Amino acid sequence: MKFKCPNCDKTIFNRRLSHCEFCSFELPQKLLLSDTEKIKLDKEYKKAQLNTSRRRLSKDVGYSGVTEANEVSFLLGVPSLRTRAPRQCIKCSLPVSEDFEDCPYCFGKNESEVNKARVAYQQEMKLVQGLGKYFIMAFLLVALVMIGVFFVLQVS
Repeated sequence: MKFKCPNCDKTIFNRRLSHCEFCSFELPQKLLLSDTEKIKLDKEYKKAQLNTSRRRLSKDVGYSGVTEANEVSFLLGVPSLRTRAPRQCIKCSLPVSEDFEDCPYCFGKNESEVNKARVAYQQEMKLVQGLGKYFIMAFLLVALVMIGVFFVLQVS
């Protein structure tokens, strides 16, 4: 069922908000999510996130009964030294640390805010990747200087 704003007749995408995202019109209560509907949606979201985590963990470890990160450590006996990719949020597809229960980029935000967060994240990753190139160049430069100093000392 599509819900439309009575003022601008545009589709309401986020029924958690008390106003229209397009015209800022105060929406009638009958168009908003009830508290029970909000709780139900939150549970469905968390269940989907948990299922995604379970699938990833069972794929990484090869044990289908693994549900929590501490169970993985217990099964392995020691913390795993190989790095695992953080889980991806099913709503915004951005990586989410295991420290967060809810996605810090999109939980409780509308689509335009999620898109802004996604763009900001991608720009930050490009900046970090660019810094990595500078560190490699600096390392190579220092290594060449040290090799040059070593040969100068050997010749003297």
